[in-house]
Amino acid sequence: MSEKEISLGRLFVQEAIKAGTWGFIFLLIMGMFITSIKQDIKEGIAYGVDRLVDKVVFYGTHPYLIGKTKQLVKEGIEFSLNRAAEQARIVIHERPTAIEKTGQKKAN
Repeated sequence: MSEKEISLGRLFVQEAIKAGTWGFIFLLIMGMFITSIKQDIKEGIAYGVDRLVDKVVFYGTHPYLIGKTKQLVKEGIEFSLNRAAEQARIVIHERPTAIEKTGQKKAN
């Protein structure tokens, strides 16, 4: 056998070793990369949370918005009570007419 003739098994082992070596190097480089940007990711998340909290506090304590919110809540309660009163009147007025249509009288 000449040196150019390599068995299939030996060729497979050689290529597997090369692939394993490159895979290990890739994992090592990726690990270093992830470790280096890990702090940047934490800082980015912290910055986003801080901005969100600042905006919520700003809009939650703004005097104009507090007054407008109170006004809208008041109007909403008034509207709900008016609608409930209207529906109650309709139910009260429909009841006697329904009894009259069936020919039944109130039992005393």
